[in-house]
Amino acid sequence: MARKLSLRHIETIHAVILTGSVTGAAARLFVTQPAVSNVLREAEDRLGYPLFDRRGGRLMPTALADMLFEEIERSFTGLEAINDFCEQIRTSQRQRMTIACTPSFGAAVLPRIINAYVNELSPTFFSIHSRNAQHVAALVSSRKADVGFALKVPEIPGVQSEVLGELPLYCYLPASHPLASHPFLTAEQLRHEPMISLSRIEGVQDIVTHAFAGAGGAATTVAECPAAITACAMVAAGIGFTLYDLLPRTFFDDSRVAVRPFKPDCQTTYQAYWLRSKTSDSDFAPIVRMARQALGDVAAQLKRDNP
Repeated sequence: MARKLSLRHIETIHAVILTGSVTGAAARLFVTQPAVSNVLREAEDRLGYPLFDRRGGRLMPTALADMLFEEIERSFTGLEAINDFCEQIRTSQRQRMTIACTPSFGAAVLPRIINAYVNELSPTFFSIHSRNAQHVAALVSSRKADVGFALKVPEIPGVQSEVLGELPLYCYLPASHPLASHPFLTAEQLRHEPMISLSRIEGVQDIVTHAFAGAGGAATTVAECPAAITACAMVAAGIGFTLYDLLPRTFFDDSRVAVRPFKPDCQTTYQAYWLRSKTSDSDFAPIVRMARQALGDVAAQLKRDNP
């Protein structure tokens, strides 16, 4: 049975493949060339097969060495991430906050929240996770996020929530669609049109299904997307229509997507989520306040731009 490689062997193999020579590897590792040669020879002895061929003064990795290099790269990437984080700790006394949010909220509202937080409170390192609504709440519940911003989902034990605001549903459809000439659109007008639906775990599709129930039946779904931004991109490509609030509107101009109010009136509800047992509710009060203000400001601006 082959003996195991040590970290010294792995570092040396990695350096030789990156530089293509013993000389380059020695310089990269701050050791002598004979030391590199000895470690390589020992590594090949332990593995039981050669790792390099000599061609024109360079060391060319064999197919087996290339396979090994892929595994080494994955390990080194994780190590570099740890070292980067250690450097952040060394050079900064900033706090760290992990935020989970839905993609549309993250793109349209979150930058305002972070800007307000940094300016009013203290410099903080933010780690952002973009997920659908249920996954946002789950990340908070599993302590993988300090706070979450997403659509309203069923209550999760131990997770505190607070409403940030409600936004009306609008219809997004291709700019060239004949229905774009109408000032608003109804379920009756849309029921025979191809629809791009949102995943049911996002929560919006249940609202849409209920709205179409009174129109004699649902529209034909041609695609289902996990995120509103993706659904709107498919609308821009001419695939069908979708229903959502105005948050994704920022990223699609009138030449590609027409946006019209939808009847009957339906609302999406956005909430903040945090773990009840993790810290005092008052610790989250500032960022929840900022989130409510930011969502209100964005919604008001979007409504002015899309009367």
